[in-house]
Amino acid sequence: MIEIAKQYKRLTASKYVPVAEDEMISKIIEAEKYHVSPKYDGHLYILHFDGSNLKLINHSGNIIDDLPMFLEAKKLLSDFNEIILAGELYLFDKDKRTRSFEIKSSVNKKSKDIYFAAFDIISINGEESNYDDDSLTEKLKSIFDNGESIHPIECLQLESRSEIEDYYKKIVEERGMEGIVVRSHNGPVYKVKPKITIDGVILGYVQSQGDRSEMIKELLVGLCVSENKYIVLSKIYNGFDDNKRASFLKDLESRKVDSNYIEVSGSNLAFIMVKPELVIEFSCLDIYNESTKGPISKMSLTFKDNAYYSEGKSSSASVTSPTFLRIRDDKKPDVNDIGISQVTRIISLDTASSEKISLKKSEVLKKEIYIKNSKGINMVRKFVIWKTNKDDTGEYPAFVYHYTDFSPSRADVLKKDLKISNSKKQIEEIFNDEILKNIKKGWEKI
Repeated sequence: MIEIAKQYKRLTASKYVPVAEDEMISKIIEAEKYHVSPKYDGHLYILHFDGSNLKLINHSGNIIDDLPMFLEAKKLLSDFNEIILAGELYLFDKDKRTRSFEIKSSVNKKSKDIYFAAFDIISINGEESNYDDDSLTEKLKSIFDNGESIHPIECLQLESRSEIEDYYKKIVEERGMEGIVVRSHNGPVYKVKPKITIDGVILGYVQSQGDRSEMIKELLVGLCVSENKYIVLSKIYNGFDDNKRASFLKDLESRKVDSNYIEVSGSNLAFIMVKPELVIEFSCLDIYNESTKGPISKMSLTFKDNAYYSEGKSSSASVTSPTFLRIRDDKKPDVNDIGISQVTRIISLDTASSEKISLKKSEVLKKEIYIKNSKGINMVRKFVIWKTNKDDTGEYPAFVYHYTDFSPSRADVLKKDLKISNSKKQIEEIFNDEILKNIKKGWEKI
């Protein structure tokens, strides 16, 4: 049953297309009809009834076998030798919206307010179900007729995207629910929710290449968990115009710091880490604490002595469609202004858990240093490649190239460059090419 729950989670997660409330007309494909349901702020569970025993199982292997709602569920399912359903386990409160992170404690207390909204039938009496949307809606209604603590999810058939907008206003703005789910007759399944805004601190950036080299390409953003301690949250590459990308590069170049941890961007470039000073606001469509691989954990970093030090992975979250909104000069990079509570007010995190990584020492493979004297001043260029011996952690590349260019008479006295690879042959080619490009007449190898 746990494997069925895992497979169902993987299948449903891959189907959903996130849509913001202002994108319903532009993103939802025109169709003959739509089946639209409210989205409960709960947890996806598989319900298994074998004719006498009933259990709720999720993809993480959590099993619930005793809740007050089971009494009603067994009565409604008594005609089946076996049935497997999928649905949302949520905390019911007629006066206010409840949140998914409230469920765990309510389950532990065996609250009578834990409800189950069934939205799919996986199998009946050992045979896999194959209902279309209309038949599924009718079947669930027939099974749970007059059900209260266990019930079919509300489902309406609509014919236009303007009707979907009206339904969204009724469900989200008037009833205060999390969002809506739209199943189109000839397309994907859409999850429509209000945009979420988060304040985070910039931890690093990636510079664009080629004719856009005077601009940033991506930002690495984190949240503060305690004094001088940050956890990686997201990489942001949307929401910037060219002027903002250029101004960010000028600003962030002056904030560069060292780090014993390397984070890789979506374009496979290493982030240049910066002092945790600049706070930004960004939007996203969703925040989630689990992927199809299980609970999400990301690197926790301590900032001290003007450098970042990795502290191992801790429970974190991922966001959908992060988009830069603005710089927050009125915010400080501390727990009060950019704390992880911004996430935990929406979803639950096991903030007590952490995963310490045992790191092996790196091994220098090649190092060459060159000096050039000009008017009595020495300029230095240093080229190094090393084997990290940490690539088996999944958090580090196998090989790193580092270039240092020191010129005391230049306005920008110290320049650095960093490249990474999982191929020894490639990193050695990078090393040799960089020396050919940067070492010309007048440089002396020492």
